[in-house]
Amino acid sequence: MQITHVISDLILAAIGLYVFFMYLSKLNLTSTILWESFVLSITGAAIFGAINFAGYSDANMISVFFQKLATITGGVGLVGATFALVTGKDLSKIACYTFLTLGFFLYALSEGFGIRAIGVWTPIVAMGLVFVLAILGFINGKVKIGIWLLIGLAFFAAGQFRSQLFGTGDLTIDIFHYLTAGGVLSLGMANSSKNA
Repeated sequence: MQITHVISDLILAAIGLYVFFMYLSKLNLTSTILWESFVLSITGAAIFGAINFAGYSDANMISVFFQKLATITGGVGLVGATFALVTGKDLSKIACYTFLTLGFFLYALSEGFGIRAIGVWTPIVAMGLVFVLAILGFINGKVKIGIWLLIGLAFFAAGQFRSQLFGTGDLTIDIFHYLTAGGVLSLGMANSSKNA
């Protein structure tokens, strides 16, 4: 059992569930679905990651599935959800399903055909697009949303490049979980004004 990893994964999962019930579940259905393609995938990865670190190694395969789902499908969903948040307009069901279909298509290409570059580039492109949308939020007077999106991006970017920033030691896993939790909480805070 790796107790520190279990704890950090459970904290990440708890924050994911908190953000869902406190902020995201109250949004328009299409926005909720797009945000949750990212947030619930992270939460699922954290729950099964904690089970894996608790000594049940069969859970690792499920955790890795959710990690890849969050990275690729969730990354695409994150862009669509952020666009809806920054513009203040709910996306149509067709637009929502288009984002999700694109995400699942990229996931299928990555996993089914072994195109690993998709898993590398999707989060980088998604973070870049969310950055641009956050700046548009500032320009359109949505300063609070823009700030929380940028804070979330900082957390996610630090997590994405954790090996370069913090090394490859065992503690890096916990750091990644806490950085990801900070990013997820920031996304919830960016959505908090819609629920006020």
